[in-house]
Amino acid sequence: MSSAPYPWLESAWQRLLATRARPAQALLLAGPRGVGKSELARAWAQALLCEAPLTDGAACGQCPACHWFDTGGHPDFRLVTLQEKTGKEGETRMATAIEVDQARETVDFVQLSTYRAGFRVVLVDPADSLNPAAANALLKVLEEPPLNTVFVLVSDQPRRLLPTTRSRCTRLDIGLPAAETAAAWLAGQGVDDAINLLALSGGTPLDALRWADSGELDERRNVLEGLARPDQLDPVTLGERWKTVGTRTWHNVAYKWLGDLLAVKLQGNVRFNRDFAEVLARLGKEADLAKLLALARTQANEGRTLSHPLNRSLQLEAWLIQYRHLFD
Repeated sequence: MSSAPYPWLESAWQRLLATRARPAQALLLAGPRGVGKSELARAWAQALLCEAPLTDGAACGQCPACHWFDTGGHPDFRLVTLQEKTGKEGETRMATAIEVDQARETVDFVQLSTYRAGFRVVLVDPADSLNPAAANALLKVLEEPPLNTVFVLVSDQPRRLLPTTRSRCTRLDIGLPAAETAAAWLAGQGVDDAINLLALSGGTPLDALRWADSGELDERRNVLEGLARPDQLDPVTLGERWKTVGTRTWHNVAYKWLGDLLAVKLQGNVRFNRDFAEVLARLGKEADLAKLLALARTQANEGRTLSHPLNRSLQLEAWLIQYRHLFD
């Protein structure tokens, strides 16, 4: 018998394996980031493509199809994801959307005969990054998939998918694991302070592991120690100092700090930054609610792209000025 990629996915994995003989032609795996949806989707794709599956339907890991899948060369598998792009200055960056050309290539791919006379699998991850033209280009084949073609869509934010796309899919929700299960798994990975890291990551164990392994915890503490003293905050100095903090790290740290301030302001409890709970309890009561909501909304919108601004230090300086005014 095979195991799921992570212990908290076992129930979802067994539900998928039970359908291997007649899988959903369009499957949507939905749930928060950091719970292993992508790994589950890849395991399911390999199981469908395996030519000598185990008795429970999982991939054998030994047949030619499994070897091709492991090396990224299976002719009946297509991954549709964000691609690197080269800008006018020659710089390389990750695209912010899955574009229509990728969708059209996928439509052409599924019209071909399968190479191995078995299933053909298209994995779209993250599906909520499909731009409108790409989503519409895929819609026709989602409505009427060719024989033995399976689409697997992975989404952290399924509401951003077209309603028509969602309606064509069989949805499997992947929720947060129990805190005890996640903490035990993290401990098995050699992670210390698993409880606080789980809080910081919103209960998602893979994000907690990323925090533990990334070396970003020191950057986070440095930023939060500055935000914890808004009356002593110098936007110009800190904007210059923090410009080297990665955009994703900055967004995660700032957004969760604002979220905890909002929680306190609205008579709730600190959720993410428990190691700064006393400071947040004081600052949350002092903050202006309308200004705090506006800044949190701006931060949420910026988190959808996380593109590099032309002048990072000036952007941070403007943000810090807004932040300081929360406590006027």
